[in-house]
Amino acid sequence: MYKRYDELKVGDVVRFHGANVRIVKYKEFPAPANEWYPNEKTISFEIEPADAEALEILGGFYAYGGYGGVGCLELKVVEEA
Repeated sequence: MYKRYDELKVGDVVRFHGANVRIVKYKEFPAPANEWYPNEKTISFEIEPADAEALEILGGFYAYGGYGGVGCLELKVVEEA
């Protein structure tokens, strides 16, 4: 199953750059004027590794921290919150 960025919830485990990560924070912002996706919200989320393999794949820097994009982007869901 896939979820749009604007459907993600804290606690969801998603496949991110080949690794399973957990969403630990989530925020939505209105789309800025004259943006490429004018009708889409801007999403910001923070992740942490969901398993040991995530650290091997992403490394300690990329397995933690903030990411984001517009609401129509999708991630594969491994486990729903």
